Amino acid sequence: MVSGKEIMSLELSDGLVERGQSVSFVTSFWNNGDFPSRLKQRGLPICTLPIGFISATLSWRCIDMTMEQIKRWPGLLWNYSRLLRRLNPCKVVHTNWHHVLLLLPLLRPDCDVYWLHEVVPNLAQYRRVFHLIERRVGAFICVSEATAAALRAIGIRDDKIRVIRNGLTDPADPHNSARTPSQQLRFGIIGQVNPWKGHLDLLEAFAPISRKHRNTELHIFGKGNADYKSELIQKSAALGVVDRLCWHDYVTDRSAIYRNLDVCVVPSLSADPFPTTALEAGFFGLPAVVTRRGGLPEIIEHEVNGLVVEAERPQELAAALCRLAEDPALRHRLGQNARNRAVEQFGRKRFVDEFQRVLQLQDAI
Repeated sequence: MVSGKEIMSLELSDGLVERGQSVSFVTSFWNNGDFPSRLKQRGLPICTLPIGFISATLSWRCIDMTMEQIKRWPGLLWNYSRLLRRLNPCKVVHTNWHHVLLLLPLLRPDCDVYWLHEVVPNLAQYRRVFHLIERRVGAFICVSEATAAALRAIGIRDDKIRVIRNGLTDPADPHNSARTPSQQLRFGIIGQVNPWKGHLDLLEAFAPISRKHRNTELHIFGKGNADYKSELIQKSAALGVVDRLCWHDYVTDRSAIYRNLDVCVVPSLSADPFPTTALEAGFFGLPAVVTRRGGLPEIIEHEVNGLVVEAERPQELAAALCRLAEDPALRHRLGQNARNRAVEQFGRKRFVDEFQRVLQLQDAI
């Protein structure tokens, strides 16, 4: 499944190719094929290597995956070194710390950078890993101030840290961006269906609104943990909102998602680094209700282009959703501001410009 990290990698590669840069991808053969398929559609060169997962977690699945990776490690280094000799890249951008750690002996500070899409926990094992990485990369490129602050908290030198907030090609058709009319007021949550995304809190917040406003619906987009989805279904039945939920699988057409919603909700419980959902909603002119976690407050300014609430407080989330349900003028104002802010601050040109400066790449044409 293509998530925010993969979406941004595609945006960056598209922007660099348009400027005459040669871009190649290294992917793991442990994937579902969706991301490599998108690369092939773009005609981008792909090298597939046995580069995957290592963990100190003592579960059978993690142990098995780690042992399989250790077994393949010498061959991985050999094939990656051959790839470097063949391509002779001026820069290599890494996006996964497991992969960086596996390739560590072949990294060079003048060539390799790590593009950080996570808020790193301040734990001993992460401090050890990231200080090893610090010696072998030229820079950490952070997707938000939240990710940069996490690196500083574990002792990464400030001169190694750069912040480049993500940017997108405008996904909304300016000539046909109006939302699909509906008699219902449609709240939506988009992304992985997993506990840290805050679906349970959203159900608790939505229940009193659905009783007060009979024209409301909650749309849930995405795939995820089957046990957690079962828990959500049971919870919705207990809250009496099961008939007000609309379940969708993973939907590739972003327009089909956002044009059929009125409010985007991102009730993250974890420190979400810089959620792509909140960016996309802005381009489609949707007001967003988000929690004060990770990079979300860097996208949504309270009372300007959305509403910001504290995480793990369903009553506060309910109050924000209720305001939007009862005030069409507020929804309209926040939505307009969301669209303007997305276009002005989170477009792809700014994003690729900043990346080129950090990578010290000049336009090839």
